[in-house]
Amino acid sequence: MSEPIVHELPAPPEAISLGGQEVLRAFIVEGDLHLSLQSAFDRPAIWGTLLAEAGRHIARMYSQEGTALYDQALDDIYRSLKAEWSHPTDDGETELTN
Repeated sequence: MSEPIVHELPAPPEAISLGGQEVLRAFIVEGDLHLSLQSAFDRPAIWGTLLAEAGRHIARMYSQEGTALYDQALDDIYRSLKAEWSHPTDDGETELTN
């Protein structure tokens, strides 16, 4: 039986040249979301800023690929986030590890 293949993204160029701290990894495994994260911020509210900035990066990615206009992609992301926030499709589980 062969070993499973994990498709990982490279670290951003700035992290490679200047160093940095990884705070979040997200993988889709058999259709489900799996995360590794660490409590890197003093306040949970900073995660909101991280998620908003990630949303803008994602919208720019779709825009640069030519598959969506930036404003429409950003609106789609926001509406989906708001819907999922209000009515979770999966509450998931969180397990603390070292």
